[in-house]
Amino acid sequence: MKFRFYGNSQLVSLLEKMTANNKAAKTVLFFGEKGTGRKTLAEYYCSLLMCENPIESKPCGECKACKNIANHVHPDIIYAETSGKLGGYSVDTAKRICSDAFIKPNNGDKKIYIFADCHSMDVRTQNTLLKIIEEPPEHVFFIFTSNSKNDFLPTIISRCSSFGVSDCSEEECRTALAEKGYTSEQIDSAVKSFHGNIGMCISFIEDEKLRNSVELTKTLVNSIISNDEYNLCAALYSLGKERNSIREALAMLDRQIRDCAVILSGKKDNIGCYPEGAYRLADVLTASQSIKIHNAINSAWHAVETNANTAVILSALCAEIASVCCA
Repeated sequence: MKFRFYGNSQLVSLLEKMTANNKAAKTVLFFGEKGTGRKTLAEYYCSLLMCENPIESKPCGECKACKNIANHVHPDIIYAETSGKLGGYSVDTAKRICSDAFIKPNNGDKKIYIFADCHSMDVRTQNTLLKIIEEPPEHVFFIFTSNSKNDFLPTIISRCSSFGVSDCSEEECRTALAEKGYTSEQIDSAVKSFHGNIGMCISFIEDEKLRNSVELTKTLVNSIISNDEYNLCAALYSLGKERNSIREALAMLDRQIRDCAVILSGKKDNIGCYPEGAYRLADVLTASQSIKIHNAINSAWHAVETNANTAVILSALCAEIASVCCA
């Protein structure tokens, strides 16, 4: 498998130099928005560590290790199992990995554990992993991916080499999508919604559920613009009780509020899926109001994570947004 990267070239080069100079980090964290390539970079780092015949500091893509990694069947690359409604990592899973880490690799001299999408990793799980991360066996490496470094305890972060992963340019994104065979119409619609985020653009084109989420976000934004509390509540209630869907919806709405605040500050830097909606929000909200709505959205998500009643949480969020808009 040959990797093709768009954007993040400096990070890719750094990873290559680290492994080529035998200075590979034992524990790494790739953090950034969903769809920016965190998992691709994690896989690339695995290939850099495991490749049997690297070529100019890059994985050859042809050896048995590279092929096994590409097919996700390498016996010494272990993806930690998730559990629960939020897809988090349990203490029991962490304990099993701590024990398994001392078992020698099946092939070669390295063993890699990957914890992907760690936005819901329990504090107790992190503390269970702390000792093995601090003093791992010589053959063991850990890779974490998440939205933000703030998803982890400071004690974990202090023992990681953390790398931020960012979107590529919209032009690069269009090139990547065209190479995958998507039509100009599909590409235009995807890039308008997700800009330089290739992964999210691909999901938008291929996944009707994400397209529906974008439409829901537009409905939420338009309800705030028109100060229509009824439609705001109805749109949020349509999410049901599925917590991951609620998290995605709140995250997409929060990006719109973020864009509104940026516009109010006099800058142009949209990351949300509804750029024109952000400008319309900026016409009806003040900077102070946008901050209050942002805080309300974040408080609602933290409450959802505690397993509280989602209907009550979303109802309270609607009321708080309406109160802010009327102030």
